[in-house]
Amino acid sequence: MDEEFILAVDIGTTTVKSAIFNTDGRILALEGQEYPTYYPRPGWAEQDPEDWWNTTVQVVRSVLRKSRAEPGQILGICISSQRETMAFLDSEGRSLGRVPIWMDRRSTPQAEGIKEKIGLQEIYRRTGLVADATFTATKLLWFKENQPELLKRARVGLQPKDYVIFKLTNRAVTDHSVASRTMLFNINTRSWDYELISELGLEDYAGILPESLPSWEVAGEVTPEASSTTGLKAGTPVLAGTGDRTAEILGAGILSSERVEESTGTGSTTATLLSEPLLDPKMRFSVGVGPIPNTWALEAGMSTAGAILRWFRDQLAESVNLLASSTKRRAYEYLDMEAEYVPPGSNGLIVLPFFSGARSPRWNPYARGVVFGLTVFHTRAHIFRALMEGVAYEIRKILEVIGEVGIRPSELVLIGGGAKSPTWARIKANVTGVEVVLPGLLDAALGGDAVLVAVSSGAVSEYSEAVKVFFRERARIKPEKRLVEVYNRYYSLYERLAETLNEYFKEVSQISDVPTTAPAWDIDRLVHLLFKLES
Repeated sequence: MDEEFILAVDIGTTTVKSAIFNTDGRILALEGQEYPTYYPRPGWAEQDPEDWWNTTVQVVRSVLRKSRAEPGQILGICISSQRETMAFLDSEGRSLGRVPIWMDRRSTPQAEGIKEKIGLQEIYRRTGLVADATFTATKLLWFKENQPELLKRARVGLQPKDYVIFKLTNRAVTDHSVASRTMLFNINTRSWDYELISELGLEDYAGILPESLPSWEVAGEVTPEASSTTGLKAGTPVLAGTGDRTAEILGAGILSSERVEESTGTGSTTATLLSEPLLDPKMRFSVGVGPIPNTWALEAGMSTAGAILRWFRDQLAESVNLLASSTKRRAYEYLDMEAEYVPPGSNGLIVLPFFSGARSPRWNPYARGVVFGLTVFHTRAHIFRALMEGVAYEIRKILEVIGEVGIRPSELVLIGGGAKSPTWARIKANVTGVEVVLPGLLDAALGGDAVLVAVSSGAVSEYSEAVKVFFRERARIKPEKRLVEVYNRYYSLYERLAETLNEYFKEVSQISDVPTTAPAWDIDRLVHLLFKLES
């Protein structure tokens, strides 16, 4: 009998990744390719749905070629993706253009309006979410108020994976886990909340919401047209799929809240699976539908984590970038080595990592990044280490919050690009005081996709068995008591700083003069200034 394979695709915020697994969990090929995000104004972030599709086609063709797997040997396909982003399609199934993604903050006023109109408690009780510009409902309200004609032309709204599934199968569906990130889906009934949709004033647009399926169900089959475009065999089953975060939970080997995963990419998400929709009385974390039967996903996280390190690398470490380019190494490797020589606590330097607002558990869209304690003694390496520590402090805050509702994990599984840094992994272990687990596959969403296909296709009988197949542990890092004690003191100061400065963030955002476009170069003025400086 021919060997059988699984195709997994994850559409992240910046990169589409794909892998082909065999049913024993071995990866035959792995490919990733970036695609663009557009920033037309401060606080705005848009993507083109056609970029999701075209990039997916390229990485799928690449893994098929590299793996040498025959398309007919693929048991099934599962796609996961970033969430909260809704692409609009017309009656012919064509995209109506770029759309705001999850990090886009333009709908903050609409989020504030929802709080006043319906109330935080009611929204949270029904959807498991806090009214925030992250979520789809606020973006739909923004379109209703600012581009109503575009919304009227839309016949269906599809999130990134759903758009790719539509292009593969010609069927417009979503899954429960992604639907539960729209703030329009009832996590208790696992269905669209049409009463809430009406209360929000979106009843005229309810028709664009697609049918919602469990993640593990087959959404459709690859069409002949998609077959010729992708190289996949026509008729190959395509699952409804799941969100990137819920796929990562499975890929991190998590089936209960005894283990928690922390994924550092552009942002950071700390998440686990629940056996019931456990809500926080203070509404500090979100709860959505899980990717496997009878589960819910608890999530909390930051808008910026890896993005802060990227900002530092690009804006303040040009020499390191040049060195990395000449030696064919990652700039982060050199920055990590520098940070290793800085003591825990960065000699009194503390960073509040809210460079793009604060999400769960603080929910302050006006929050700003802060570098506290800076002196002429501090070096580039101090700042870099303090950035990593700041993210770790906020992860500890999240663990404390979920601990208040009874979730006290014994293991923290690190995944995503941030888990490539051994320095950062040790910092997270010592700041949180929780044993850190490093998996063999850091792109855990792909492993979660494979778990869903394996069970759905019958290749593996149970999810517990599938998780053992597709999750492999690479290393463990135990907290060091001495360093935990050092970080306890710094964390106490970090938390007091965050609480004290919270009331000032909105004020500084209101008085700051942020241009909507870059100023045009005035050559005559520049020449005049140059000669004036030289004279």
